[in-house]
Amino acid sequence: MVRRLTLALFLLLPALGQGEKPLLAGSARLTAVYPLNRGVSYVEARPFARALGLGYLERPADVYLTLGARAIRLPVVPDAKTALARVEAPLALREGERVLVPIKRVAKALGASYAGSEAGIRVSLPPARLLEHYLASGGGQEQLFLRFSRDVNLVATGPARFLALGAEPAEGFLPLFGDRLYGLELRRHPLGLELALAGAEGRPVRYAPYPSGAVFWVGSAPEPAPRPLVVVDGGSGARAKRVARVLVARLRERGVRARLGGGATPAARAEAGARADVFVVLGEGGSGAVYTYRPRGKAPALSFVVRAREALLLGGAPRALAREVAPAEASAVLAERLAGALGVPRGRAEIALLAWAPKAAALVELPPGGEDALAGKLAAGILAYLGVER
Repeated sequence: MVRRLTLALFLLLPALGQGEKPLLAGSARLTAVYPLNRGVSYVEARPFARALGLGYLERPADVYLTLGARAIRLPVVPDAKTALARVEAPLALREGERVLVPIKRVAKALGASYAGSEAGIRVSLPPARLLEHYLASGGGQEQLFLRFSRDVNLVATGPARFLALGAEPAEGFLPLFGDRLYGLELRRHPLGLELALAGAEGRPVRYAPYPSGAVFWVGSAPEPAPRPLVVVDGGSGARAKRVARVLVARLRERGVRARLGGGATPAARAEAGARADVFVVLGEGGSGAVYTYRPRGKAPALSFVVRAREALLLGGAPRALAREVAPAEASAVLAERLAGALGVPRGRAEIALLAWAPKAAALVELPPGGEDALAGKLAAGILAYLGVER
């Protein structure tokens, strides 16, 4: 009897010994526990995240731990049996007000080292060294890219100031040559490395992690460019007007901004075309052709459009100019797409409505054929010009 009891105690001792173990997370001393003595170590999630500088978000049904661009989501279950149903992928466990997470699984997901022995467990992250930086400008914004030796979490500590948790402490000044940004100040901090974006004070600053680094956007984001507008002028012919209506409907079905042009006077028709990114005039009375504008003699022309196109050709023109005027080649490309879709030849002619159009413009002499079929071919040509997949 005594022998049997001694044997039972001997077998039970390892299990009792696995009930708890010391856990060193970074420099913080915590306690690891083993639910159901299954050999899977758990720790309370919130202090574990704080010790390693991890991002932490707890919800009733799941918990998230993040390190820069790395993250792990664990469903939270109310009992250890469910949490350990798959030992190779254990889940988080709720015990009263606490949430426990499997240490090894979290460490592996976030790139931390895990070392376990009979004496205890150690989980650590090496200091994140700042390796390089890169500044890019454009569209009224400046982008600063920082690359570290590992993923890091950033915390905003003030205007244009950030703390890289767990980063290797350093002191110094890295010069930057941006429109407003002129330097990156590095300062030691008890929790890592403090970064100050010199020149970004008083400007909007956004930041986000990316693998082994972070990116900062300084300045207001540029206004999104409006979708291109297509204006279709059906002229005075009844057939052309019907094709124009069907064409506009087809384009709208594809998500393109399109509307009918026209007007009581040539000036009104030209004004509608002057507001378009693509201006298509439909005409009748021929076997079919597509025409772009060719100046000849005393043909009308807008000096602004001519000079703006020259400026675009020379380069260095303001971005706003390119939003208002397109190079003359744009009309040639549009005509090529339309002629190819219709199977008709191309030509050039002195057409006043096209002379005043600042962007891509063409006159289509409708060939014989059904109106729906013609509208479909015209839509295909316009979509090809806009780069919209058919």
